[in-house]
Amino acid sequence: MRRRHFLALLGLFSLGGPLWRFLKPGHAAASEEHVTRSLAALADVMFPGEGLPKATELAIHRRVLEMPELEPAIATGTAWLDKHAARQGAENFLGLDEAQKLAALDAAFASQDAAIQPAILALRFHLGTAYYAAPAIKSAFAYSGPPQPQGFLDFQEPPA
Repeated sequence: MRRRHFLALLGLFSLGGPLWRFLKPGHAAASEEHVTRSLAALADVMFPGEGLPKATELAIHRRVLEMPELEPAIATGTAWLDKHAARQGAENFLGLDEAQKLAALDAAFASQDAAIQPAILALRFHLGTAYYAAPAIKSAFAYSGPPQPQGFLDFQEPPA
């Protein structure tokens, strides 16, 4: 057995492994495409740009997809958002309009489901880090120096 296949088999049996990729071997390409498109849609809901490039224009979702340690979070997030969309009458998360996608994301953050919050928080952290580290985004902000030792005191309060 080739090493790659053996490691994939080990991942299948581990709790954090990419089990979702092996459940439907005949539909692996479609499933990966769905996950890619769902993560892209999620990235655009979280980081729509609003005067700046949106997340998918910077291929932020592809950077996150390349992080193997995030496969469980991506699988959990995609499955939960698809189930939520189905309860709303859509085929999956991609079938929702922008307002419904935002509502689904809000529902994930507010959910009592113990698995979804850590998954969505992990995705938000990694998508956000990649987004704000992109040169096109960094150059849009006037201040380029290091963070101040005690933070930016004029931005401590939420907007009015």
